[in-house]
Amino acid sequence: MKSAVIVASGLSSRYGSDKLKINILGKTVLERSVDAFRGIADEIIVVGECDIQGVKTVKGGSTRFQSVVNGLNAVSDNCDTVAVHDGARPFVSRRLVCELFDECERHGSAVPCLSVTDTVWQKCDGKLLKADRDTLLRVQTPQVFGYAKLKNAFDNAKYDYPDESSLFVDAYGDVRFVDGERGNIKITYPEDIADFRIGAGFDVHAFTSGYGVLLGGVKVPFTQKLAGHSDADVLCHALCDAVLSASGNKDIGWQFPDTDPKYKGANSMELLKQCVDKAKSNGYSVVNVSAVVICQQPKLAPYLDEMSASLAKVLQTDASCVNLSATTTERLGALGNGDGIACQAQALLRRI
Repeated sequence: MKSAVIVASGLSSRYGSDKLKINILGKTVLERSVDAFRGIADEIIVVGECDIQGVKTVKGGSTRFQSVVNGLNAVSDNCDTVAVHDGARPFVSRRLVCELFDECERHGSAVPCLSVTDTVWQKCDGKLLKADRDTLLRVQTPQVFGYAKLKNAFDNAKYDYPDESSLFVDAYGDVRFVDGERGNIKITYPEDIADFRIGAGFDVHAFTSGYGVLLGGVKVPFTQKLAGHSDADVLCHALCDAVLSASGNKDIGWQFPDTDPKYKGANSMELLKQCVDKAKSNGYSVVNVSAVVICQQPKLAPYLDEMSASLAKVLQTDASCVNLSATTTERLGALGNGDGIACQAQALLRRI
């Protein structure tokens, strides 16, 4: 019988709030850690507060070591193999979980680890010693062991160990290491979770008498101009809505209503800058944007690179992250008849 003990009773003091309750694409960190074992382990024990269906729960201890003891004491009597996993590692793959159980069945233990790629220094008696990183390993969880041997090691431990592999090596002299996963990070600080948001925007403006079309802050020669309360930069307006949407702000019409005279003839690049500032005030910055301008005329291809460079300065990102394209409607509909220009835009933002 395969059991999984998921340790989930820490204080999250370095994170600043309960990291196990953080929502990642509709599921909490703890739910994702539990899901990695569903259908693989015959039973799942969560050590700590938990209201997830289909798992057994036990109280945590004053230390991680004691919490693991509590979890091991709660497994079923016919358990043969047990995995101990940190609840704050929600990205472990089911492939690795299966591999670790299989390796443990063959070798009696299985611990995922990674090589060290950073330069490592060690403080020793006030001196700095450079460690040989080629001899170092970073250990992850889940760590899988024969239940009887692991339980015996815990029962006879003379002090708290930081993880099961340290205890197992002291008790039995060796452990089976398996290649871990770079993505199997342990969430400790807020920046360990990459929080991305996507927003979409759309705008359309009709042509009116005049000369030149303003798009992305670039004046494109044409026999007409776009009508609007501001400067009618349809590309900027679509990007404004995309950035506002991704950052949880209300749309451009709410932010800069056309009933307000102060926005009469407003510079849309300045409006976009304000949208970027509003996103930052909500804790987000622009990673990249993509937009397609839809019109029959004028031909925009020669001006797209200039628009990207112009917009990148306002979006505070690199021009390579401002991907613009132009297309027609094959003369179908109002846009195909040359009545105006539309734009669809998407923006990817990341929590700062």
